[in-house]
Amino acid sequence: MDELASRESYKRINLTDHDARKMKTREGFALSYNAQAMVSPIASDGEMTGMLVTAVDVVDEPVDYGRLTAMVEKAEETTGTRVPMTMADAGYYGGSHLDECVRRGQRVAMPEPSRRPVGHPYHKDRFAYDQEGDSYSRPHGQSLPFVGISRTNGKPLRVYRAAGTVCRACPAFGECTKAARLGRSVAIGPHDAVLRDHRAWMETEEAKKVYDLRKQLVEPVFGIIKEQQGARRFLLRGIVNVAAEWTMLATTFNLRTLRRVWRSLISIPLPYGLSSHPAA
Repeated sequence: MDELASRESYKRINLTDHDARKMKTREGFALSYNAQAMVSPIASDGEMTGMLVTAVDVVDEPVDYGRLTAMVEKAEETTGTRVPMTMADAGYYGGSHLDECVRRGQRVAMPEPSRRPVGHPYHKDRFAYDQEGDSYSRPHGQSLPFVGISRTNGKPLRVYRAAGTVCRACPAFGECTKAARLGRSVAIGPHDAVLRDHRAWMETEEAKKVYDLRKQLVEPVFGIIKEQQGARRFLLRGIVNVAAEWTMLATTFNLRTLRRVWRSLISIPLPYGLSSHPAA
């Protein structure tokens, strides 16, 4: 009970493995760890001949948010190369990490887990910003002036809002917003410009083609480790021991790959693919 009280993010502690967390898996909920992996293809004579795990990690959180930059840096440390392209699933999506990748000169093909589809005619990206008046205008011309600062998860957001009377008189009322009293609002975070550019790029054919490669890179690695190496669950307890076990499994996978390609001239790297899987 004292240990539970000392861990603010924990609601319960398993008496067998204090570090394991209840997570949702394909088989249902189970006490698990979140195993992370970064994968890069091996190319020989222009053809992909295998995959190498270039970075691994184990965390006790069921979500992947916040892990993108750390995994990219680990892969760079392993290979000694900063690649221009990384693919990651939507669980890694975050403005601060995309901002950091832009600063590092790296592009990330990663979908957004958005509540409102980007293609929606009244998505906030379709609102034009007026820098002089510090306001946004909707497709029908109504203005959303700046009304104040709000905070979400400790992050400051600039809020722009149209009057309820303006929204009720708008022909898009009910589709753009149903807030009859307060009116439509948009919240602009510190990384909104980067997110907007990323969303626009993800709508291009180039981005879609690149992201499709992720399924060919990282997902097969997890499948091979589970099915061929028989590692469907961790055998050790405690996050330190589990991290060591996961590293050994990745090393074994890499040795199996290298055994097939050591006789060929290898060029590394091509784009990275990033993913994670809860494992009991």
